[in-house]
Amino acid sequence: MGYIEELEEKIKDYTSGDYEIIENSSVPSPADVAFGKKAYKIKLTAFCIDLRKSTELLKIQDKETCGKIHKSYLTIATGIIAKNGGQLRSFNGDSVLAFFPAQFKSDIDNAIQTAFQLKWALDVKYSKYFEPYSKIDFGIGIDWGDVFIVRAGLPRNDNNNDLVFLGMCVNFATAIANQGHSPHHIEISTSTYSNLTEKWQFGKSNGIQENMWIDGQLKWKGQLFRTKCTSWYQEITD
Repeated sequence: MGYIEELEEKIKDYTSGDYEIIENSSVPSPADVAFGKKAYKIKLTAFCIDLRKSTELLKIQDKETCGKIHKSYLTIATGIIAKNGGQLRSFNGDSVLAFFPAQFKSDIDNAIQTAFQLKWALDVKYSKYFEPYSKIDFGIGIDWGDVFIVRAGLPRNDNNNDLVFLGMCVNFATAIANQGHSPHHIEISTSTYSNLTEKWQFGKSNGIQENMWIDGQLKWKGQLFRTKCTSWYQEITD
C-alpha cells in the first residue's frame, strides 16, 4: 500500500464511527493519550498570555535585542505558570498557552493568582530590564470549561506529534489574550469571574473593599461577549 493510500485509510477511520471518550481530572501527558480514536475529556482552565506589538518590536529593534526581550519575557511567564502548577502546552512565537485544573473554585482561583503574579512580575518587578529597549505590553486571557484532548501527528517520533486541546474555552482565552493590554492586562470570561471566590473578586484599596474587576467586552466570531478586566496584581514574596 502506498503513502497516499495509507493516509486515506487513516482518514476514513478517524472520520467514521465513535471515539472512546475517557473522563479525566488531571492534564494528561502525550504518553498517556494513545493514537487512534481516543480522546480525554476534562474540565480545564485555559490560560493564555500574549505579547503586544511584537511585530513592531522587530521593526524597531535588531534581532539580537528582540531575542533578549522574548527570551526574558517567556522565561518569566513559563516560570511563574509552572510554579503555580500550570501545565505548559503550547508556544506560538510570543504567546504561551497553559492549562490548570477546573474541578473546584480553588483551581480556577489558582489560574487567577498566576495572572496577578505575572502582571506584577512583567509590569512592576522586572519592568526595569525591558524599559531600556521598550516597555513591553501584554494580555492574559482566561476561560474554563470542557476540553477534549487528542493526540495528533505522526507516531513513533516525538518531534512530530503532540496533544491537541479542543474546546471553546481554549479559543476564547486565546482571543481575550490577543486584545488585552495595559493597564488592564488581565481579562477573563464572565463565567470565570462568577466562579471565583471572593478573595479574587474583591480587594482593599486604602482600607476600603472594592471590586477588582471592571466590565469589558470581546468582539469575536461576529458577536460581542462580556468580559471582566483588571489592573490589579499580586506581589510574589518568597
